Amino acid sequence: MIIKPFKGFRPRPDLAFKVALNPNNLLSEPERREAARQNKYSFAHVVKPRIDFPDEIRKTDLQLFEHARDYFEKMLRQGTILRDEQPCFYIYRMSMQNHSQTGLICCLHIKNYLDGKVKKHENTRAEKEKENVLHISNTRLNSNPVFLAYNPVPEIDILLQFITENESPAYDFFSEAGVQQQVWIVKDEVTLEKLISLFDKKVLFSYIADGHHRAAAAAIYAKQRVQELGGQSDFQDHQYFLSCLFPSNQLRIYEYNRSVKSLNGYSENEFMSRLSEKFFIKEASRSPYRPTKSHRFGMFLESKWFKLKAKEGTYKNDATGVLDVTILQENVLEPILGIKDPRIDKRVDFIPGITELKELEKLVIKGKAMIAFSLYPVTMDQLFAISDKGEVMPPKSTWFEPKLMSGLIIFRMEEQKRFS
Repeated sequence: MIIKPFKGFRPRPDLAFKVALNPNNLLSEPERREAARQNKYSFAHVVKPRIDFPDEIRKTDLQLFEHARDYFEKMLRQGTILRDEQPCFYIYRMSMQNHSQTGLICCLHIKNYLDGKVKKHENTRAEKEKENVLHISNTRLNSNPVFLAYNPVPEIDILLQFITENESPAYDFFSEAGVQQQVWIVKDEVTLEKLISLFDKKVLFSYIADGHHRAAAAAIYAKQRVQELGGQSDFQDHQYFLSCLFPSNQLRIYEYNRSVKSLNGYSENEFMSRLSEKFFIKEASRSPYRPTKSHRFGMFLESKWFKLKAKEGTYKNDATGVLDVTILQENVLEPILGIKDPRIDKRVDFIPGITELKELEKLVIKGKAMIAFSLYPVTMDQLFAISDKGEVMPPKSTWFEPKLMSGLIIFRMEEQKRFS
Protein backbone atom coordinates (compact mmCIF):
# COMPACT_ATOMS: atom_id res chain seq x y z
CA MET A 1 0.00 0.00 0.00
CA ILE A 2 1.31 3.43 -0.96
CA ILE A 3 0.50 5.76 1.94
CA LYS A 4 1.63 9.21 2.98
CA PRO A 5 1.33 11.45 6.04
CA PHE A 6 -0.41 14.80 5.70
CA LYS A 7 -0.97 18.07 7.51
CA GLY A 8 -4.30 17.18 9.03
CA PHE A 9 -7.04 19.54 10.05
CA ARG A 10 -8.67 18.57 13.33
CA PRO A 11 -10.96 19.98 16.01
CA ARG A 12 -9.69 21.98 18.94
CA PRO A 13 -9.27 19.24 21.56
CA ASP A 14 -11.82 20.67 23.99
CA LEU A 15 -14.42 20.81 21.20
CA ALA A 16 -13.70 17.46 19.57
CA PHE A 17 -16.74 15.73 21.08
CA LYS A 18 -18.95 18.48 19.64
CA VAL A 19 -17.29 18.68 16.22
CA ALA A 20 -16.69 15.03 15.33
CA LEU A 21 -19.78 13.56 13.75
CA ASN A 22 -21.25 10.46 15.32
CA PRO A 23 -22.07 7.64 12.95
CA ASN A 24 -25.82 8.16 12.76
CA ASN A 25 -26.98 5.43 10.39
CA LEU A 26 -29.67 4.50 12.91
CA LEU A 27 -31.17 8.00 12.95
CA SER A 28 -33.92 9.19 10.64
CA GLU A 29 -33.25 12.19 8.40
CA PRO A 30 -35.31 14.56 10.61
CA GLU A 31 -33.39 13.33 13.66
CA ARG A 32 -30.07 13.99 11.93
CA ARG A 33 -31.18 17.51 11.03
CA GLU A 34 -32.37 18.31 14.52
CA ALA A 35 -29.20 17.00 16.15
CA ALA A 36 -26.99 19.09 13.87
CA ARG A 37 -29.12 22.22 14.09
CA GLN A 38 -28.73 22.19 17.86
CA ASN A 39 -24.95 22.06 17.55
CA LYS A 40 -23.23 24.80 15.53
CA TYR A 41 -19.90 23.00 16.00
CA SER A 42 -21.09 19.77 14.37
CA PHE A 43 -19.18 18.74 11.27
CA ALA A 44 -22.53 17.64 9.87
CA HIS A 45 -22.87 21.18 8.51
CA VAL A 46 -19.88 20.37 6.28
CA VAL A 47 -20.42 16.71 5.36
CA LYS A 48 -24.22 16.82 5.26
CA PRO A 49 -24.92 20.43 4.18
CA ARG A 50 -28.46 19.63 3.12
CA ILE A 51 -29.48 19.75 6.78
CA ASP A 52 -29.22 23.55 6.55
CA PHE A 53 -31.55 23.83 3.53
CA PRO A 54 -35.24 23.22 2.79
CA ASP A 55 -36.29 19.67 1.95
CA GLU A 56 -36.95 20.49 -1.69
CA ILE A 57 -33.28 21.30 -2.42
CA ARG A 58 -31.78 18.62 -4.66
CA LYS A 59 -28.94 16.55 -3.26
CA THR A 60 -26.69 17.68 -6.11
CA ASP A 61 -27.52 21.41 -5.96
CA LEU A 62 -24.20 23.28 -6.08
CA GLN A 63 -25.19 25.69 -3.31
CA LEU A 64 -25.05 22.77 -0.87
CA PHE A 65 -21.38 22.19 -1.53
CA GLU A 66 -20.55 25.89 -1.58
CA HIS A 67 -22.21 26.11 1.83
CA ALA A 68 -20.11 23.15 3.04
CA ARG A 69 -16.91 24.84 1.85
CA ASP A 70 -17.85 28.16 3.47
CA TYR A 71 -18.85 26.50 6.75
CA PHE A 72 -15.48 24.76 6.94
CA GLU A 73 -13.68 28.06 6.32
CA LYS A 74 -15.76 29.67 9.09
CA MET A 75 -14.74 26.89 11.49
CA LEU A 76 -11.11 27.58 10.60
CA ARG A 77 -11.45 31.34 11.14
CA GLN A 78 -13.14 30.83 14.49
CA GLY A 79 -10.44 28.44 15.69
CA THR A 80 -12.81 25.49 15.98
CA ILE A 81 -10.62 23.62 13.50
CA LEU A 82 -6.81 23.65 13.75
CA ARG A 83 -4.13 22.40 11.36
CA ASP A 84 -0.93 20.48 12.01
CA GLU A 85 2.16 22.30 10.80
CA GLN A 86 3.96 19.21 9.52
CA PRO A 87 2.88 15.97 7.86
CA CYS A 88 1.60 13.39 10.33
CA PHE A 89 0.04 9.99 10.62
CA TYR A 90 -2.77 9.55 13.14
CA ILE A 91 -3.29 6.43 15.23
CA TYR A 92 -7.01 5.98 15.82
CA ARG A 93 -8.40 3.73 18.52
CA MET A 94 -12.09 3.06 19.17
CA SER A 95 -13.23 1.10 22.22
CA MET A 96 -16.67 -0.16 23.21
CA GLN A 97 -18.10 -3.05 25.21
CA ASN A 98 -14.71 -4.62 26.03
CA HIS A 99 -13.68 -4.39 22.39
CA SER A 100 -11.06 -2.11 20.93
CA GLN A 101 -9.50 -1.64 17.50
CA THR A 102 -6.50 0.45 16.54
CA GLY A 103 -5.84 1.69 13.02
CA LEU A 104 -3.76 4.20 11.10
CA ILE A 105 -5.32 7.27 9.50
CA CYS A 106 -3.32 8.22 6.43
CA CYS A 107 -3.62 9.26 2.82
CA LEU A 108 -3.78 6.27 0.48
CA HIS A 109 -2.66 6.58 -3.12
CA ILE A 110 -5.45 6.10 -5.66
CA LYS A 111 -3.13 3.74 -7.60
CA ASN A 112 -3.82 1.12 -4.92
CA TYR A 113 -7.52 1.33 -5.75
CA LEU A 114 -7.14 1.46 -9.53
CA ASP A 115 -4.73 -1.49 -9.52
CA GLY A 116 -7.15 -3.65 -7.55
CA LYS A 117 -5.08 -3.65 -4.37
CA VAL A 118 -7.98 -2.06 -2.52
CA LYS A 119 -10.60 -4.76 -2.85
CA LYS A 120 -14.38 -4.27 -2.91
CA HIS A 121 -17.37 -6.38 -1.99
CA GLU A 122 -20.24 -4.02 -2.88
CA ASN A 123 -21.59 -2.34 -5.99
CA THR A 124 -21.88 1.44 -5.94
CA ARG A 125 -24.64 3.72 -7.20
CA ALA A 126 -23.87 6.44 -9.73
CA GLU A 127 -26.02 9.08 -8.04
CA LYS A 128 -24.24 8.64 -4.71
CA GLU A 129 -20.84 8.73 -6.41
CA LYS A 130 -21.87 12.01 -8.06
CA GLU A 131 -22.79 13.57 -4.70
CA ASN A 132 -19.43 12.59 -3.26
CA VAL A 133 -17.50 13.91 -6.26
CA LEU A 134 -19.34 17.23 -6.10
CA HIS A 135 -18.50 17.52 -2.42
CA ILE A 136 -14.81 16.81 -3.02
CA SER A 137 -14.49 19.09 -6.04
CA ASN A 138 -16.11 22.04 -4.25
CA THR A 139 -14.56 21.64 -0.81
CA ARG A 140 -11.36 19.66 -1.56
CA LEU A 141 -12.07 17.86 1.71
CA ASN A 142 -11.92 14.24 2.82
CA SER A 143 -13.27 14.09 6.35
CA ASN A 144 -14.74 10.59 6.60
CA PRO A 145 -11.95 8.01 6.16
CA VAL A 146 -12.54 5.00 3.96
CA PHE A 147 -12.59 2.11 6.46
CA LEU A 148 -10.08 -0.53 5.29
CA ALA A 149 -8.99 -3.90 6.67
CA TYR A 150 -5.73 -5.72 6.00
CA ASN A 151 -4.15 -8.98 7.06
CA PRO A 152 -2.32 -8.34 10.35
CA VAL A 153 1.37 -7.44 10.22
CA PRO A 154 3.16 -8.03 13.55
CA GLU A 155 5.75 -5.29 12.93
CA ILE A 156 2.99 -2.70 12.43
CA ASP A 157 1.08 -3.91 15.49
CA ILE A 158 4.22 -3.65 17.64
CA LEU A 159 5.07 -0.16 16.42
CA LEU A 160 1.56 1.21 16.96
CA GLN A 161 1.37 -0.45 20.37
CA PHE A 162 4.71 1.08 21.41
CA ILE A 163 3.48 4.57 20.49
CA THR A 164 0.12 4.24 22.22
CA GLU A 165 1.70 2.82 25.39
CA ASN A 166 4.41 5.48 25.65
CA GLU A 167 2.68 8.64 24.50
CA SER A 168 -0.45 10.43 25.63
CA PRO A 169 -3.29 10.67 23.12
CA ALA A 170 -4.11 14.08 21.64
CA TYR A 171 -7.78 13.15 21.91
CA ASP A 172 -9.51 10.96 24.44
CA PHE A 173 -13.28 11.32 24.75
CA PHE A 174 -16.52 9.38 24.50
CA SER A 175 -18.88 9.90 21.60
CA GLU A 176 -22.61 10.18 22.14
CA ALA A 177 -22.81 6.53 21.11
CA GLY A 178 -20.66 5.62 24.10
CA VAL A 179 -17.56 4.76 22.04
CA GLN A 180 -14.22 5.89 23.43
CA GLN A 181 -12.32 7.85 20.79
CA GLN A 182 -8.54 8.15 21.09
CA VAL A 183 -6.06 9.67 18.64
CA TRP A 184 -2.27 9.78 18.79
CA ILE A 185 -0.41 12.13 16.44
CA VAL A 186 2.71 10.65 14.82
CA LYS A 187 5.11 13.32 13.54
CA ASP A 188 8.57 11.85 14.14
CA GLU A 189 10.15 11.53 10.68
CA VAL A 190 11.91 8.23 11.42
CA THR A 191 8.62 6.68 12.55
CA LEU A 192 6.77 8.12 9.57
CA GLU A 193 9.28 6.58 7.17
CA LYS A 194 9.14 3.26 8.98
CA LEU A 195 5.35 3.13 8.68
CA ILE A 196 5.51 4.10 5.00
CA SER A 197 7.99 1.29 4.38
CA LEU A 198 6.05 -1.31 6.38
CA PHE A 199 2.78 -0.64 4.56
CA ASP A 200 4.56 -0.59 1.21
CA LYS A 201 6.35 -3.90 1.75
CA LYS A 202 4.07 -5.86 4.09
CA VAL A 203 0.50 -4.86 3.21
CA LEU A 204 -0.13 -6.14 -0.30
CA PHE A 205 -3.92 -5.71 -0.27
CA SER A 206 -6.58 -3.96 1.75
CA TYR A 207 -10.31 -4.57 1.83
CA ILE A 208 -13.07 -1.99 2.06
CA ALA A 209 -15.14 -2.52 5.19
CA ASP A 210 -17.09 0.71 4.74
CA GLY A 211 -16.75 3.52 2.22
CA HIS A 212 -17.19 2.01 -1.24
CA HIS A 213 -18.79 5.19 -2.57
CA ARG A 214 -16.13 7.45 -1.05
CA ALA A 215 -13.35 5.37 -2.61
CA ALA A 216 -15.09 5.31 -6.00
CA ALA A 217 -15.65 9.08 -5.87
CA ALA A 218 -11.97 9.64 -5.04
CA ALA A 219 -11.00 7.72 -8.18
CA ILE A 220 -13.40 9.73 -10.34
CA TYR A 221 -12.17 13.01 -8.89
CA ALA A 222 -8.51 12.06 -9.40
CA LYS A 223 -9.20 11.31 -13.07
CA GLN A 224 -10.96 14.65 -13.49
CA ARG A 225 -8.05 16.56 -11.95
CA VAL A 226 -5.51 14.78 -14.14
CA GLN A 227 -7.52 15.81 -17.19
CA GLU A 228 -7.81 19.39 -15.92
CA LEU A 229 -4.06 19.55 -15.32
CA GLY A 230 -3.30 18.09 -18.73
CA GLY A 231 -1.51 14.93 -17.68
CA GLN A 232 -0.31 12.71 -14.89
CA SER A 233 0.50 14.19 -11.50
CA ASP A 234 1.26 11.06 -9.52
CA PHE A 235 1.98 12.53 -6.11
CA GLN A 236 -0.35 15.51 -5.97
CA ASP A 237 -2.97 15.45 -3.23
CA HIS A 238 -5.82 14.67 -5.61
CA GLN A 239 -4.19 11.27 -6.17
CA TYR A 240 -4.83 10.34 -2.54
CA PHE A 241 -7.87 9.76 -0.37
CA LEU A 242 -8.31 9.71 3.40
CA SER A 243 -8.25 6.18 4.81
CA CYS A 244 -8.05 4.34 8.09
CA LEU A 245 -6.37 0.94 7.92
CA PHE A 246 -7.13 -1.66 10.60
CA PRO A 247 -5.71 -5.17 11.03
CA SER A 248 -8.58 -7.54 10.29
CA ASN A 249 -8.22 -9.56 13.50
CA GLN A 250 -9.29 -6.49 15.50
CA LEU A 251 -12.54 -5.90 13.62
CA ARG A 252 -16.01 -6.98 14.60
CA ILE A 253 -18.71 -7.70 12.01
CA TYR A 254 -22.34 -7.83 13.02
CA GLU A 255 -25.17 -9.42 11.07
CA TYR A 256 -27.74 -7.40 9.13
CA ASN A 257 -31.19 -8.70 10.03
CA ARG A 258 -34.37 -8.35 7.95
CA SER A 259 -38.01 -7.55 8.55
CA VAL A 260 -40.75 -7.83 5.92
CA LYS A 261 -44.09 -6.04 5.90
CA SER A 262 -46.23 -8.80 4.33
CA LEU A 263 -46.35 -12.51 3.49
CA ASN A 264 -47.00 -11.73 -0.18
CA GLY A 265 -50.61 -12.95 -0.03
CA TYR A 266 -49.86 -16.25 1.70
CA SER A 267 -51.62 -17.35 4.85
CA GLU A 268 -49.28 -18.33 7.68
CA ASN A 269 -49.88 -22.03 7.04
CA GLU A 270 -49.22 -21.62 3.32
CA PHE A 271 -46.07 -19.64 4.03
CA MET A 272 -44.75 -22.24 6.47
CA SER A 273 -45.48 -24.99 3.96
CA ARG A 274 -43.47 -23.21 1.26
CA LEU A 275 -40.70 -22.48 3.73
CA SER A 276 -40.44 -26.14 4.77
CA GLU A 277 -39.42 -27.06 1.23
CA LYS A 278 -36.03 -25.40 1.79
CA PHE A 279 -35.60 -25.35 5.58
CA PHE A 280 -35.97 -27.54 8.61
CA ILE A 281 -38.25 -25.60 10.98
CA LYS A 282 -38.58 -25.89 14.75
CA GLU A 283 -40.03 -23.63 17.39
CA ALA A 284 -37.08 -22.02 19.18
CA SER A 285 -36.38 -23.03 22.78
CA ARG A 286 -35.01 -19.59 23.62
CA SER A 287 -36.38 -16.14 22.90
CA PRO A 288 -35.27 -14.11 21.13
CA TYR A 289 -33.40 -16.55 18.91
CA ARG A 290 -29.95 -15.58 17.63
CA PRO A 291 -28.25 -18.14 15.35
CA THR A 292 -24.93 -19.47 16.65
CA LYS A 293 -23.62 -20.87 13.36
CA SER A 294 -23.99 -20.30 9.64
CA HIS A 295 -26.96 -21.62 7.64
CA ARG A 296 -29.18 -21.19 10.69
CA PHE A 297 -31.77 -18.45 10.95
CA GLY A 298 -34.15 -17.07 13.51
CA MET A 299 -37.69 -16.20 12.39
CA PHE A 300 -40.24 -14.24 14.40
CA LEU A 301 -43.80 -14.80 13.27
CA GLU A 302 -47.07 -14.50 15.19
CA SER A 303 -45.32 -13.77 18.51
CA LYS A 304 -43.14 -16.88 18.25
CA TRP A 305 -39.48 -17.45 17.46
CA PHE A 306 -38.65 -20.32 15.13
CA LYS A 307 -35.23 -21.63 14.19
CA LEU A 308 -34.55 -22.54 10.58
CA LYS A 309 -31.81 -24.70 9.13
CA ALA A 310 -31.12 -24.56 5.40
CA LYS A 311 -31.41 -27.98 3.76
CA GLU A 312 -28.51 -29.42 1.79
CA GLY A 313 -28.70 -28.59 -1.89
CA THR A 314 -30.69 -25.38 -1.40
CA TYR A 315 -27.67 -23.11 -1.85
CA LYS A 316 -24.54 -22.93 -3.94
CA ASN A 317 -21.22 -23.91 -2.39
CA ASP A 318 -19.31 -20.91 -3.69
CA ALA A 319 -18.00 -17.78 -1.96
CA THR A 320 -21.23 -15.79 -2.33
CA GLY A 321 -23.74 -18.66 -2.42
CA VAL A 322 -22.90 -19.91 1.08
CA LEU A 323 -23.58 -16.54 2.69
CA ASP A 324 -26.67 -16.60 4.88
CA VAL A 325 -27.87 -13.32 3.37
CA THR A 326 -27.75 -15.01 -0.05
CA ILE A 327 -29.55 -18.14 1.21
CA LEU A 328 -32.33 -16.05 2.73
CA GLN A 329 -32.68 -13.89 -0.37
CA GLU A 330 -32.69 -16.76 -2.86
CA ASN A 331 -34.84 -19.18 -0.86
CA VAL A 332 -37.27 -16.90 0.99
CA LEU A 333 -37.32 -13.22 0.16
CA GLU A 334 -37.46 -13.55 -3.63
CA PRO A 335 -39.27 -16.85 -4.40
CA ILE A 336 -41.81 -16.74 -1.56
CA LEU A 337 -42.14 -13.10 -0.49
CA GLY A 338 -41.62 -11.63 -3.97
CA ILE A 339 -38.75 -9.30 -3.05
CA LYS A 340 -36.57 -9.39 -6.16
CA ASP A 341 -34.44 -6.33 -5.48
CA PRO A 342 -34.08 -5.62 -1.75
CA ARG A 343 -32.30 -2.32 -2.49
CA ILE A 344 -35.50 -0.72 -3.76
CA ASP A 345 -38.36 -2.87 -2.43
CA LYS A 346 -40.13 -0.91 0.33
CA ARG A 347 -41.53 -4.08 1.92
CA VAL A 348 -38.18 -5.09 3.40
CA ASP A 349 -36.23 -3.26 6.09
CA PHE A 350 -32.71 -3.89 7.34
CA ILE A 351 -31.85 -3.87 11.03
CA PRO A 352 -28.17 -3.91 12.08
CA GLY A 353 -27.12 -6.66 14.46
CA ILE A 354 -25.92 -4.07 16.96
CA THR A 355 -29.63 -3.50 17.61
CA GLU A 356 -31.21 -5.77 20.21
CA LEU A 357 -33.32 -8.59 18.77
CA LYS A 358 -36.17 -7.38 20.96
CA GLU A 359 -36.45 -4.51 18.47
CA LEU A 360 -37.12 -7.06 15.72
CA GLU A 361 -39.91 -8.48 17.83
CA LYS A 362 -41.42 -5.03 18.39
CA LEU A 363 -41.64 -4.39 14.65
CA VAL A 364 -43.86 -7.46 14.27
CA ILE A 365 -45.84 -7.04 17.50
CA LYS A 366 -46.64 -3.40 16.67
CA GLY A 367 -47.72 -4.31 13.13
CA LYS A 368 -44.87 -2.50 11.36
CA ALA A 369 -43.75 -5.84 9.93
CA MET A 370 -45.36 -9.22 9.41
CA ILE A 371 -42.22 -11.30 9.87
CA ALA A 372 -38.59 -10.82 10.90
CA PHE A 373 -35.40 -12.84 10.41
CA SER A 374 -32.22 -12.93 12.48
CA LEU A 375 -29.03 -14.04 10.71
CA TYR A 376 -25.55 -15.25 11.51
CA PRO A 377 -22.92 -12.62 10.61
CA VAL A 378 -20.59 -12.75 7.64
CA THR A 379 -17.01 -13.51 8.71
CA MET A 380 -13.87 -11.57 7.76
CA ASP A 381 -12.62 -14.67 5.92
CA GLN A 382 -15.80 -14.70 3.81
CA LEU A 383 -15.50 -10.98 3.09
CA PHE A 384 -11.87 -11.41 2.01
CA ALA A 385 -12.68 -14.47 -0.14
CA ILE A 386 -15.49 -12.69 -1.99
CA SER A 387 -13.39 -9.57 -2.50
CA ASP A 388 -10.44 -11.65 -3.76
CA LYS A 389 -12.70 -13.23 -6.38
CA GLY A 390 -14.00 -9.83 -7.53
CA GLU A 391 -17.53 -10.77 -6.50
CA VAL A 392 -20.08 -8.71 -4.57
CA MET A 393 -22.29 -9.50 -1.61
CA PRO A 394 -26.04 -8.95 -1.54
CA PRO A 395 -27.04 -5.47 -0.29
CA LYS A 396 -26.86 -4.89 3.45
CA SER A 397 -24.72 -7.93 4.24
CA THR A 398 -22.35 -6.51 6.86
CA TRP A 399 -22.46 -4.04 9.71
CA PHE A 400 -19.14 -3.00 11.25
CA GLU A 401 -19.19 -1.56 14.75
CA PRO A 402 -17.81 0.69 16.08
CA LYS A 403 -17.93 3.08 13.15
CA LEU A 404 -15.42 5.79 12.33
CA MET A 405 -16.28 9.35 13.21
CA SER A 406 -16.28 12.05 10.55
CA GLY A 407 -14.55 15.38 11.06
CA LEU A 408 -12.07 14.09 13.64
CA ILE A 409 -9.10 14.06 11.25
CA ILE A 410 -9.58 15.96 7.98
CA PHE A 411 -7.54 15.90 4.76
CA ARG A 412 -7.74 18.97 2.53
CA MET A 413 -6.32 18.49 -0.94
CA GLU A 414 -3.69 20.94 -2.12
CA GLU A 415 -1.28 20.86 -5.02
CA GLN A 416 1.91 19.76 -3.28
CA LYS A 417 4.71 17.26 -3.67
CA ARG A 418 4.90 13.87 -2.04
CA PHE A 419 6.23 13.72 1.50
CA SER A 420 9.82 12.57 1.62
